[in-house]
Amino acid sequence: MGSTEDLIIQHINKKQEKFVSFVQEMIKIPSITGEEDKIGKAIYKKMIEIGLDEVEIVEAEEGRPNVVGKLKGKEKGKALLFNGHIDVVPYGPLEEWDFNPCSGEINSSRMYGRGTVDMKAGTCSSILAVEVIKELNIPIKGEVMLTAVCDEEVGGTKGIRYLIEKGYINADMGINCEATNLNTVDVVHKGIYRCEVITYGKAIHGSRPWLGINAIDKAVEVLNRVKDLEKQLQLRKHPLLKYPTIHVGTIQGGTVVNMIPSQCKMTFDRRMIPGESFEIAEKEIQDILDQLSKEDPDFRAELRQIHVKRPFLDIPPDAPVVRAIKKAHKIVRGEDLSIGGKDAGTDASWIVAATGMPMPIYGPGDYLKYSLAPNESIAIKDIIDAIKVYSLVIYYVLS
Repeated sequence: MGSTEDLIIQHINKKQEKFVSFVQEMIKIPSITGEEDKIGKAIYKKMIEIGLDEVEIVEAEEGRPNVVGKLKGKEKGKALLFNGHIDVVPYGPLEEWDFNPCSGEINSSRMYGRGTVDMKAGTCSSILAVEVIKELNIPIKGEVMLTAVCDEEVGGTKGIRYLIEKGYINADMGINCEATNLNTVDVVHKGIYRCEVITYGKAIHGSRPWLGINAIDKAVEVLNRVKDLEKQLQLRKHPLLKYPTIHVGTIQGGTVVNMIPSQCKMTFDRRMIPGESFEIAEKEIQDILDQLSKEDPDFRAELRQIHVKRPFLDIPPDAPVVRAIKKAHKIVRGEDLSIGGKDAGTDASWIVAATGMPMPIYGPGDYLKYSLAPNESIAIKDIIDAIKVYSLVIYYVLS
């Protein structure tokens, strides 16, 4: 390990308490999607305090901030982009929590609170890594760009997609700081297609059901065919993502118990692997409805797209930024880093689809165990190690 690498790691060790305190402060700020204004201002203030060359709040809608900061080198070179989001999902039933979701409480070397894993720790770690480079006066060529965005949890229309639309996202490579438990660098994740299916029937008094058409019964027919589709999807294998999936997420039907329901609405979540497309995903569901219509003259249904279509991520596993992450991880954790894939979607897919830059996913926190769960928490060591890895990557690719 070289002297600069030693310097970076020792500096972070000395400032560990201060760095953890910053993450803790951000956890204490409530920022459920749609309520990101306060944390956006806090992130903006932090970037100003660091002394970045450019800091800006960009809003698609008032009170929905995206914070963009840049640290520029004295010479021209490549641009490295860090991406993270500042919104979080709702807390769920508070009685399921042992800690206040906004406490940032530290217990047994873990920090607790909504967003510790998804994904304030990752976003903050990237900001703190740039602070390390700035404080140590490590010369860089090109620039580091930080994006702390809103709206990710519901598709990013007012977040990363707005920044892309307005021309803010322009770099050679990047890192999405979503949680990977620091044990993989993910180069692929699934795409998302969501739709709504409404089955129609004929309402009549419940005492004479034979005079009506039960829309819920028709919905059950759809669900049975979707279960068959689910089995077919499991035959489409991917080395890092297992296979594509589909599930029903919500179902609503009927008015009162003594009336034959005339409508039933279902929502479906379809996760796609590379090689599939939104058109394929939609057609497979529409084919089910068309086939049922042929088999049953009383069957009527409508398919509607809902939410945002999120593309899948698929980047080269040997991209220079991936190699830099693996090198830094080896130094910080003393072990080789595996190439992985993520079942859930991230803002990286929007960035890669729009720009073509390689943007792998690597960040602190056990996503599978703690994300969106009560008592969401993260190991303090993971936060510090993420800051170290991000700092070293900046040094490797821009020095």
